[in-house]
Amino acid sequence: MKQLYCEKEKEIIQAFRCGTVSAELERHASSCAICSDIVAVSKFLRSDVAATTILPDSDFIWWMGQLASKQMAVERATRSIALVKKTSYIAISTAALWLILAPGHLRSIASALSKYEMWSGGSRESVLLMAMGALFFTLLSSLYFVRSEK
Repeated sequence: MKQLYCEKEKEIIQAFRCGTVSAELERHASSCAICSDIVAVSKFLRSDVAATTILPDSDFIWWMGQLASKQMAVERATRSIALVKKTSYIAISTAALWLILAPGHLRSIASALSKYEMWSGGSRESVLLMAMGALFFTLLSSLYFVRSEK
Protein backbone atom coordinates (compact mmCIF):
# COMPACT_ATOMS: atom_id res chain seq x y z
CA MET A 1 0.00 0.00 0.00
CA LYS A 2 1.14 3.53 -0.83
CA GLN A 3 2.16 5.83 2.01
CA LEU A 4 -0.10 8.95 2.33
CA TYR A 5 1.47 10.61 5.35
CA CYS A 6 5.01 11.29 6.62
CA GLU A 7 5.97 12.07 10.24
CA LYS A 8 8.37 14.84 9.16
CA GLU A 9 5.88 16.55 6.83
CA LYS A 10 4.92 19.25 9.38
CA GLU A 11 8.59 19.89 10.20
CA ILE A 12 9.47 20.41 6.52
CA ILE A 13 6.49 22.73 5.97
CA GLN A 14 7.47 24.77 9.04
CA ALA A 15 11.11 24.89 7.93
CA PHE A 16 10.14 26.20 4.47
CA ARG A 17 7.88 28.84 6.07
CA CYS A 18 10.76 30.05 8.21
CA GLY A 19 13.20 29.85 5.33
CA THR A 20 15.76 27.60 7.06
CA VAL A 21 15.86 23.92 6.14
CA SER A 22 18.37 21.75 7.99
CA ALA A 23 20.63 19.25 6.26
CA GLU A 24 18.84 16.37 7.95
CA LEU A 25 15.46 17.49 6.59
CA GLU A 26 16.95 17.93 3.10
CA ARG A 27 18.29 14.36 3.17
CA HIS A 28 14.93 13.08 4.34
CA ALA A 29 13.07 15.05 1.63
CA SER A 30 15.31 13.61 -1.07
CA SER A 31 14.47 10.05 0.03
CA CYS A 32 10.76 10.52 0.90
CA ALA A 33 8.27 10.93 -1.97
CA ILE A 34 5.74 12.89 0.09
CA CYS A 35 8.32 15.30 1.46
CA SER A 36 9.94 15.78 -1.96
CA ASP A 37 6.53 16.83 -3.30
CA ILE A 38 6.21 19.31 -0.44
CA VAL A 39 9.65 20.73 -1.29
CA ALA A 40 8.72 21.07 -4.98
CA VAL A 41 5.42 22.80 -4.21
CA SER A 42 7.09 25.12 -1.67
CA LYS A 43 9.78 26.14 -4.17
CA PHE A 44 7.13 26.77 -6.83
CA LEU A 45 5.05 28.93 -4.47
CA ARG A 46 8.12 30.92 -3.40
CA SER A 47 9.00 31.63 -7.04
CA ASP A 48 5.40 32.74 -7.63
CA VAL A 49 5.57 35.14 -4.68
CA ALA A 50 8.85 36.59 -5.97
CA ALA A 51 7.38 37.06 -9.46
CA THR A 52 4.36 39.09 -8.32
CA THR A 53 4.67 42.78 -8.97
CA ILE A 54 4.15 45.38 -6.31
CA LEU A 55 1.32 47.74 -7.17
CA PRO A 56 1.71 51.43 -6.48
CA ASP A 57 -0.22 53.11 -3.73
CA SER A 58 -3.98 53.36 -4.34
CA ASP A 59 -3.93 57.12 -3.70
CA PHE A 60 -1.31 57.53 -6.44
CA ILE A 61 -3.41 55.49 -8.90
CA TRP A 62 -6.49 57.57 -8.06
CA TRP A 63 -4.53 60.82 -8.47
CA MET A 64 -3.19 59.71 -11.86
CA GLY A 65 -6.73 58.84 -12.99
CA GLN A 66 -8.00 62.25 -11.92
CA LEU A 67 -5.11 63.95 -13.70
CA ALA A 68 -5.78 62.00 -16.89
CA SER A 69 -9.49 62.91 -16.83
CA LYS A 70 -8.65 66.60 -16.36
CA GLN A 71 -6.21 66.49 -19.27
CA MET A 72 -8.84 64.88 -21.51
CA ALA A 73 -11.38 67.57 -20.51
CA VAL A 74 -8.91 70.35 -21.32
CA GLU A 75 -8.12 68.72 -24.66
CA ARG A 76 -11.82 68.51 -25.54
CA ALA A 77 -12.38 72.13 -24.52
CA THR A 78 -9.46 73.48 -26.54
CA ARG A 79 -10.19 71.46 -29.68
CA SER A 80 -12.48 74.18 -31.09
CA ILE A 81 -9.92 76.88 -30.30
CA ALA A 82 -7.27 74.95 -32.20
CA LEU A 83 -9.65 74.55 -35.15
CA VAL A 84 -10.31 78.32 -35.29
CA LYS A 85 -6.59 78.96 -35.01
CA LYS A 86 -5.78 76.68 -37.96
CA THR A 87 -8.59 78.19 -40.01
CA SER A 88 -7.31 81.72 -39.38
CA TYR A 89 -3.79 80.71 -40.40
CA ILE A 90 -5.15 79.32 -43.66
CA ALA A 91 -7.24 82.46 -44.29
CA ILE A 92 -4.31 84.79 -43.60
CA SER A 93 -2.02 82.76 -45.85
CA THR A 94 -4.59 82.71 -48.63
CA ALA A 95 -5.12 86.48 -48.42
CA ALA A 96 -1.37 87.14 -48.45
CA LEU A 97 -0.84 84.89 -51.47
CA TRP A 98 -3.74 86.53 -53.29
CA LEU A 99 -2.26 89.97 -52.68
CA ILE A 100 1.21 88.89 -53.80
CA LEU A 101 0.22 86.87 -56.86
CA ALA A 102 -2.67 89.00 -58.12
CA PRO A 103 -1.64 92.69 -57.92
CA GLY A 104 -4.03 93.56 -60.76
CA HIS A 105 -6.98 93.17 -58.41
CA LEU A 106 -5.56 95.81 -56.10
CA ARG A 107 -5.31 98.29 -58.95
CA SER A 108 -8.90 97.65 -59.95
CA ILE A 109 -10.01 98.13 -56.34
CA ALA A 110 -8.01 101.39 -56.13
CA SER A 111 -9.48 102.66 -59.43
CA ALA A 112 -12.98 101.81 -58.24
CA LEU A 113 -12.38 103.70 -55.01
CA SER A 114 -10.89 106.69 -56.85
CA LYS A 115 -14.35 107.58 -58.16
CA TYR A 116 -15.31 108.77 -54.70
CA GLU A 117 -14.38 112.26 -53.51
CA MET A 118 -12.17 111.17 -50.63
CA TRP A 119 -9.71 109.52 -53.02
CA SER A 120 -9.54 112.31 -55.56
CA GLY A 121 -6.94 114.38 -53.72
CA GLY A 122 -4.06 111.85 -53.76
CA SER A 123 -2.42 109.80 -56.40
CA ARG A 124 -3.51 106.25 -57.05
CA GLU A 125 -0.11 104.82 -56.15
CA SER A 126 -0.16 106.38 -52.70
CA VAL A 127 -3.66 105.05 -52.10
CA LEU A 128 -2.54 101.61 -53.15
CA LEU A 129 0.51 101.85 -50.89
CA MET A 130 -1.62 102.93 -47.92
CA ALA A 131 -4.10 100.12 -48.53
CA MET A 132 -1.30 97.54 -48.73
CA GLY A 133 0.26 98.92 -45.52
CA ALA A 134 -3.06 98.81 -43.69
CA LEU A 135 -3.65 95.25 -44.86
CA PHE A 136 -0.13 94.25 -43.87
CA PHE A 137 -0.52 95.65 -40.35
CA THR A 138 -3.94 94.04 -40.07
CA LEU A 139 -2.42 90.69 -40.97
CA LEU A 140 0.38 91.19 -38.45
CA SER A 141 -2.05 92.10 -35.68
CA SER A 142 -4.25 89.10 -36.43
CA LEU A 143 -1.17 86.86 -36.32
CA TYR A 144 -0.34 88.34 -32.92
CA PHE A 145 -3.80 87.49 -31.59
CA VAL A 146 -3.83 84.04 -33.16
CA ARG A 147 -0.40 82.90 -32.01
CA SER A 148 -0.30 80.50 -29.10
CA GLU A 149 0.80 81.66 -25.69
CA LYS A 150 3.69 79.57 -24.43
